[in-house]
Amino acid sequence: MSSSEGWVWQEQGGWRWLQCQLLADWPHAFGCRRSSFYQPAELAEQLRLTPERAAWGYQVHGCQWMWADALTTIPAGKAESRVQRPAVDAVIARCPEDSAWVGTADCVPILVASRRWVAAVHAGWRGTAAGILPKVLQVFLGGGIPAEEIRIALGPAISGPAYQVSQAVADKVLQTLPAGVDPQLALWPDPIPGKVRLDLRWVNSAQAQAQGIPPEHIAISPHCTFGQPQDFFSYRREGSLEDEEGRRCVQWSGIGLPKAALDKPPAAQESCYD
Repeated sequence: MSSSEGWVWQEQGGWRWLQCQLLADWPHAFGCRRSSFYQPAELAEQLRLTPERAAWGYQVHGCQWMWADALTTIPAGKAESRVQRPAVDAVIARCPEDSAWVGTADCVPILVASRRWVAAVHAGWRGTAAGILPKVLQVFLGGGIPAEEIRIALGPAISGPAYQVSQAVADKVLQTLPAGVDPQLALWPDPIPGKVRLDLRWVNSAQAQAQGIPPEHIAISPHCTFGQPQDFFSYRREGSLEDEEGRRCVQWSGIGLPKAALDKPPAAQESCYD
C-alpha cells in the first residue's frame, strides 16, 4: 500500500486500485491499467459489494443520468454489447446493494458520496461543458441531501498541463464557471496559436462549489493518465481505446453505499423503484 496526498494505492487478488481518503467511509475504487480488463461486477465483488448490482451505462459524453436500480436489470457479461445499455454518463445508486460505475481513459471519473445516495460521473470536456456534475448534484440536493453532507472525489484524468484543446473548446467549458471565478485559473499556455491547456478537474471542482459543496469536501487526484503510462490508459497518448487483442482499455471507477446503509431496517430504506 502506498499513498500520495490522501490517495492510497490498494492491491488485492489480480488487480490494483486507488482509494481517496475523503471517501474512506464508502466502498469505492478508482481503477488503473492492471484492473482494466475486469468488468465492474468483478470489481464490485473485490469491494465486497453485490456483483449483480453493479451498474453502468453506455457513455456518450453527454449529461444524462439514470438510477442504478434501473440499469442492473440489464444482464451483464464480458461479451455484452454496449448498445444494450442506455446512453448515460452518470449513475446514481440509492439502494443498499447497488454500486455505480464509469469507465475513463483521460476523462474525469467523479465519485459523489452521501449517506443516502452515491454516484459515479464520467466528465470529458463535452460533459463538463454540459454540466453533468452540477446536474447530478442538483438531484442530490433536490432529494433533500444537504450540500455539507456531500463528498466528491475527482480521480485520475489527463492533467491540465497535458490537456491541449482549442481555445474554442476551452471557451465552451469555461463559460460554465460561476460569476466571479477567474477562468485563467483553469488554463495553461500552449506554444501553438489557438491552443491552450485546460484543467477539467479544476473546472468540475469549481462547478461543485457553485452548487454549495464546501471546498474541503472535494478531493482532486494528483495522478495524470497521460503522464503515467505505467499506471493508466490514455486515449490521448495511445490513440485508441482498444489494445491489439480488441479489448477495451479503460479504467473503471465505482462506489457503493457504506455498510451502515445495509444495516438499516427495511422500514427506513428508501424505495428503489418509485
